[in-house]
Amino acid sequence: MTTIDQVRLMDASDPLAAFRDRFFISDPDQCYLDGNSLGRMPQATLDAVDHLLRLEWGAELVAGWEHWLDMALRVGDRLGRIALGAASGQVLVTDTTSVNFYRLAVAALRDRPERSTIVIDEANFPTDRYIAQGIAQELGCTLVTIPNHDSVRFPFERLTPDNLEPYLSDDVALVSLQVVNYRSGARQDVPAITERVHAAGAHMLWDAAHAAGAIDLDFDAWGVKLAVGCTYKYLNSGPGAPAWLYVAHDLQDQLRTPIHGWFAQRDQFEMGSQFDRAPGMRGFHIATPSIAGLTCVDSSLALLEEGGTAAA
Repeated sequence: MTTIDQVRLMDASDPLAAFRDRFFISDPDQCYLDGNSLGRMPQATLDAVDHLLRLEWGAELVAGWEHWLDMALRVGDRLGRIALGAASGQVLVTDTTSVNFYRLAVAALRDRPERSTIVIDEANFPTDRYIAQGIAQELGCTLVTIPNHDSVRFPFERLTPDNLEPYLSDDVALVSLQVVNYRSGARQDVPAITERVHAAGAHMLWDAAHAAGAIDLDFDAWGVKLAVGCTYKYLNSGPGAPAWLYVAHDLQDQLRTPIHGWFAQRDQFEMGSQFDRAPGMRGFHIATPSIAGLTCVDSSLALLEEGGTAAA
């Protein structure tokens, strides 16, 4: 049995113990265990947002767009490097996880017009399942839901390449799973599952909302091509902070998302009559991003970069 003295000793020897003081804590006696839903606010975020309000928005007004215009891409590069194992030019921080999931799922399905099946699992986060249901109805696809809530066949809701195999066929266009299951905490074998799905000729879309900032991720090395996630959980960026999407370099000019916006226009300020998609990750933009939200994301990444996730 672990005693309170042993717990205090472990806390004192924790190499990350000093990070506690880097967060805003109004009640020092509170044991906060809901970081999986909303992470604590970093102290530095107070200064970062104050700087934005006073010295950027307040002082610069519309001239601030000279350095805000590419902020979703700049912060995306930083998030990719620190949290996702992604080289620059593959991550965009914008919109919500749901919007990003919808856009990448539809883009993936349209990239496989000869196929019409979507595979998802019963333990997946509800929003992902609901969006997949809506897309299947919208596009006339077949939706296959793996019953991995069955604890006998799928202990801890965990999927393996072998027990996923029976659900893969030459009609599967898209498979989507969580990197870390929101309910059980099961961690999927991302490289092996990604390889198996790609070998079957389908796109693999990962939801890393409950993984980014909590565990080491290495998307580029693992062969991941498509992923989405949020920033308000383990990335500590605040309620409703903008989400992110990852698209590997080799798919960026191949996929076409269903929502075209002026931030994705090749010559944005020409205000042309027809949409002309910008190359690369800019082509996955939609509209004006939340600069306040991006400021919070950028501020919180400094803590993650310093502390790291290697020991997770």
